[in-house]
Amino acid sequence: MRINQTRWADLLLFISILFGAILRFAPTIISGLPINDGGMFYVMIQDLINNHFLIPAFTSYNHILIPFAYPPLSFYIGGLLSSLGIPILEIIRWIPPLVSTLSILAFYWMASLMLNSNTKAALATMAYALIPRSFSWYVMGGGLSRSFGIFFLLLACASTWVLFTKHEKKYIILSAFFGAGAILSHPETGLHTLAACVLIWFFKGRTALGARNAALVVLSVFVLISPWLGAVLVQHGMDPFLSAIHAGGHDPFFWIPWITFDFAEERFATLFTVLALIGLALQFIRRDWFLPIWLLIPFIVEPRSATAIAAIPLVMLAGIGLSDFVLPNLATIFSKTFDRNSDWTIYMAGSRVVRVILGYVLFSALIGGFYYDLSLARIVVNLKSRDAMSWVQNNTPSNSRFIVLTGDIGPFSDPIVEWFPAFTSRLSQNTIQGKEWLLGSDFTSYRDQIGILQSCLNDTPLCVENWANINHIAFDYIYIEKSTDYSTPGLLIHLLRQDSQYAQIYENEAVVIFGRR
Repeated sequence: MRINQTRWADLLLFISILFGAILRFAPTIISGLPINDGGMFYVMIQDLINNHFLIPAFTSYNHILIPFAYPPLSFYIGGLLSSLGIPILEIIRWIPPLVSTLSILAFYWMASLMLNSNTKAALATMAYALIPRSFSWYVMGGGLSRSFGIFFLLLACASTWVLFTKHEKKYIILSAFFGAGAILSHPETGLHTLAACVLIWFFKGRTALGARNAALVVLSVFVLISPWLGAVLVQHGMDPFLSAIHAGGHDPFFWIPWITFDFAEERFATLFTVLALIGLALQFIRRDWFLPIWLLIPFIVEPRSATAIAAIPLVMLAGIGLSDFVLPNLATIFSKTFDRNSDWTIYMAGSRVVRVILGYVLFSALIGGFYYDLSLARIVVNLKSRDAMSWVQNNTPSNSRFIVLTGDIGPFSDPIVEWFPAFTSRLSQNTIQGKEWLLGSDFTSYRDQIGILQSCLNDTPLCVENWANINHIAFDYIYIEKSTDYSTPGLLIHLLRQDSQYAQIYENEAVVIFGRR
């Protein structure tokens, strides 16, 4: 059956949404558990419910008086779903991939506006749906907030673009609603949304009318976020926000991923990154600076999550590279009847070579995405570790202090360390989640110290004790994952068993726990 050329873009969009949804749901289906993080959010939802949906002063997570300053929209959604009888753990499993899938549709709306073409937007949406960086951190447990943040960022950018190009009043309300949604979902995404919308205003709205509309949007956003912002300021002042600024990852080398284009997290051949470089070159030639500048801005505004935001203009550049260079040149090479300036759907309708090449891009990206999914599905708290944590909750004093050793020097990708306080209701001395609201300028050094502690998994008990003394940290127990992707801590376990200062109090196939005498 021949497909009409106007239907090719619709078909590609449908396939992209379908495959994108599969890639987003696959990790949690394979694992049967929340991916990676989300332990702190699990507790914060419980805290919100226990406080009758009023924002409490502190979260009970990890018992260190972390201010409940995190944007709460996703916690309210989680709490409301929980009130319907859905377990919080299942909410944290399924809502992130669901919202991340909806973000594909939000991206398509935004891309169709910015590229001024539904067919180019379909190509860009294919790239967005399939590159790992568009979903990796959004389908995890912590994606409960991150996925809502990026969803509202995309909607805010689309709505702002229409506001400044068509000046329709309803988009003042929509832009404010979506912008507030981004801010109330995730702190870093809120900053990136503001930066993107300012950039859109700079390119599209620098008129008196545009300035007035922008002011109305800003004022409306402030009104919408004021209940949360006011509650935090009354209880804590500016201290939590000033502290969190230091967790943004600013350092002299923030620009390296931008220079190297090493942030799409593609597996095998980095097809979309190469296509984006072609699109970037075309935009330079055309002196169309919006997407190239947007590609840079996130690394200046907030480097820690910049790669996730930069992936948005990256895939739009990939769509341009495909539609304006790769497919036209392929079509004209193999058939002189094609006009190089035609829409790519015409090439699809008339050239088998173009269909094969685009099919290869789609298939290759899908295989790479599945390969990435398999690695994501392994980053979970396995059932044996859950058993050990349950034992801790039931058999240790409520004021117990733990050091948790897994060998993972990356504190943001260590599910054991983050979920330990949530599943045990005990204090973990080396859990970083929540410390961004407390440590201020000491946050980075604390993060580095956690990596040093995890290296003790291959050392002696003295390594752990020296670390605790240097950092003025007290502990009662050492929790050890016996076999991880990073090391097999046989030496440390053996020496702890021989050390008269420690007593083994628990062991199963995955975990061994020692108490200090």
